Amino acid sequence: MTNKTIEEKNIYRPAPPRLVQVKNIFDVTPNMRSMTFTGECLDSYPTECEGGHLKIFLPLPGQTKPVLPTLSPEGPIWPPSELRPITRTYSVRAIRTEQKEIDIEFALHHNGGPAVEFAYRAQIGDWMGITNPGGPDPLLPKVSHYYMAGDPSSLPAIAALLATVKPDATGQVIIRIESEQDIQELKKPAGITVHWITGDVEITDTIVSEFKSWSLPTENVTFWLAGEDKLVKELRHYIRREKGYERHQLYAIPYWRHGFDEEGYHALRHEVVDSDD
Repeated sequence: MTNKTIEEKNIYRPAPPRLVQVKNIFDVTPNMRSMTFTGECLDSYPTECEGGHLKIFLPLPGQTKPVLPTLSPEGPIWPPSELRPITRTYSVRAIRTEQKEIDIEFALHHNGGPAVEFAYRAQIGDWMGITNPGGPDPLLPKVSHYYMAGDPSSLPAIAALLATVKPDATGQVIIRIESEQDIQELKKPAGITVHWITGDVEITDTIVSEFKSWSLPTENVTFWLAGEDKLVKELRHYIRREKGYERHQLYAIPYWRHGFDEEGYHALRHEVVDSDD
């Protein structure tokens, strides 16, 4: 095996953030809201980026549109702190450049932050900013076997990525959801089994135990983990240290940490991502 690693990076050419407007809203399940955004700027948005991550920029209270950063050769130039938009990270669920549309799904968890509040109150025509997509290159390796784990925050990415997997692939996926009403019919190969586990973040140990019970192939396999910090770290340690898989076979990104908001978790998250555990 090689030492090549799956790197977290922007796989598309940097571009200035884009302003988009809400075009359609519907609930996929009681706790997952799909929002379609549109804008003339989307005709040049990267294609085949479903499952990649992007930053969203939300307007501050009293604003109709967010004040977006500008792009310089040295990186983004942010507006003054009193105008700086609220920034969160989400996944590209679908992109249709010919229709100038992008779909983003929001997990409607209780006691959510500003992005969840935006999703709850959004109306047709509301404004938001987005960046180009980023993620590993490729977003999901072309292998024969896939093993994935996530929660409501990573479900949109999992759903988008599974739809790209070749029909004869096999594997298993485990996803925590809030209730049985949140089970979705995912487009996926028949040989990939999806396990839905209902409950809150306290059932992480159950998910980890279920994952560890699986018989894993030794070759031509990739692992994809995303969601709450503890879930990602424990499964990453199991895959790398206990089972001995190489780093290049694993994508493991924590999206959030129980008890922390995004600003408070930012530095800790990078420590987790940079670790070779």
